[in-house]
Amino acid sequence: MRSKATLVLLLLLAISSFSFKSCGGSDVSDPYRNAAKAADDIAASLNTMTKIKRQLGTSGKLPADRERALTDLLLKGVAADRAFINQIKILKADPNAADKAKLCTLFQAVTTAMTDLKNSGLDPIPDADSKSKLSVVFETITRASGIIASVGLCS
Repeated sequence: MRSKATLVLLLLLAISSFSFKSCGGSDVSDPYRNAAKAADDIAASLNTMTKIKRQLGTSGKLPADRERALTDLLLKGVAADRAFINQIKILKADPNAADKAKLCTLFQAVTTAMTDLKNSGLDPIPDADSKSKLSVVFETITRASGIIASVGLCS
């Protein structure tokens, strides 16, 4: 009986901890929290794409020159997304005009990096199966970018 009570308390604690997650502050509204979560989703997707790229390169399905180009573009995307994440997660309240401008600039860098990744990294991949595997993950990035854009940082 005691172990059941402990298990129930642990589950309650775990569930309640999820409800208190924020951008690092207490007065940040849901759209900005969602943008921070979406930026984390972009980071996770870029990490997944990096792993897939390595597997494809190792198996010979991705030519070495394409793998190098993709590596460079993924690194640029990771750096841009990391800068955005770092900035949005320090918010203690909804951003003022200066913070919004900085977030807008950082998000534009993420958007540019993702456009370059798509156009110069994914589109030129000759093997349809390889391209498909990476493109499926890239769709998550596209959706997450839409969530961030919907916050209106640049308007």
